[in-house]
Amino acid sequence: MTALVKYKNQTEYSFYIWIRNYPESSHWAEDTERFNVFAKTVCVFNAKKWKNVDYLEKRILEEKPNFDSEILQDILIAYEHILSFYKAIPVPRCWIDEEVNAEKNKYIERGIKNGKFYEIQKEIKK
Repeated sequence: MTALVKYKNQTEYSFYIWIRNYPESSHWAEDTERFNVFAKTVCVFNAKKWKNVDYLEKRILEEKPNFDSEILQDILIAYEHILSFYKAIPVPRCWIDEEVNAEKNKYIERGIKNGKFYEIQKEIKK
C-alpha cells in the first residue's frame, strides 16, 4: 500500500535524520549519503541560517556534545565545499548575453581546440 507523504521543515528533518543516524546504520557510506542529503536540502531550500557553518557546528554539538573535534572540522570543511559547489555556475550549454562587443549580425563563439582557447565572431544565420 502507498500513501502521500508531506515533509515539513525539510532542513531540520534532514539534519536529524543525518545526525541521529536514523534509521540506524553502521556503515560509513550510508552516513555520508545522509550528510549529503542534508547539505543538498540546505541548498535546494536556501536555508539561510543553515548555510552558516558556525550554526551547523553549534547544532551538531547540541545534539552530540562529545563529537570528535577532528571529525567535526572535517565535516565542516566538506560542508563548505558542498555549499560552494552548489553555488557555482556552470559554463552555459547554450546562448548567453554578455557585456562584450561583436560586429553587427555576428555572435561570439568561445571554445578550446588543441588545448588552446579561442574566441571568434560568426555570422548569425537567418
